Amino acid sequence: MLIVGICGSPKSERSSTRFLLEQALDAASSFDQNISTVLLNISDHEIRPCTGCDACVRSNPCPESESDDMPDIEEQLRKADGIIIAAPSYFTSVPGVLKNFMDRSRPMKMQDHQLKNKVFGAITYAGLRYGGQEPVIDLLNRYAIAHGMIVIGSLGNPVKDGTFGSGSLQTDEGGWRSAKKDELAIRGSRKLGERMALVLRLLHE
Repeated sequence: MLIVGICGSPKSERSSTRFLLEQALDAASSFDQNISTVLLNISDHEIRPCTGCDACVRSNPCPESESDDMPDIEEQLRKADGIIIAAPSYFTSVPGVLKNFMDRSRPMKMQDHQLKNKVFGAITYAGLRYGGQEPVIDLLNRYAIAHGMIVIGSLGNPVKDGTFGSGSLQTDEGGWRSAKKDELAIRGSRKLGERMALVLRLLHE
């Protein structure tokens, strides 16, 4: 079983979002030894914007795919049993580089729903304590539903934990921290990874 994690941050190695995604993927593979993981940084790939040409509606190949890396990403996603997208909140939405990927994945829907029935989870991170995390998760979950994926959340302590991986650089006291010190965000992300591993195990029994 394969889980593909997509880091939607324009940053790469220094990304708090990537750190939380790594936590989720590590938890999933630790939960079940039959699970392997792949992490894709959107920022490492050239993805041209969708031009709205509607070639994919007519079952034709996307013309932009001749000039960028979308075919390679699509190949990875077809192999996946589970997909986790982690995105920082940029002005209460996802970064443009990730939205380009989301828009360009439309041919996979138009050509026989190629991502249908894959298990999906979302993670987000923001600068502010209330920095648009929930709108980002909502956007990602609706994206997954549009592709026919199976959306899941984490199952932690119902009083202490949220239903997805989420955190902020800002502390409750108004100070600042790194994601590596955001214990609630780490726990939520790992719980999401464990839940995905469990659901994949159940689906493959």
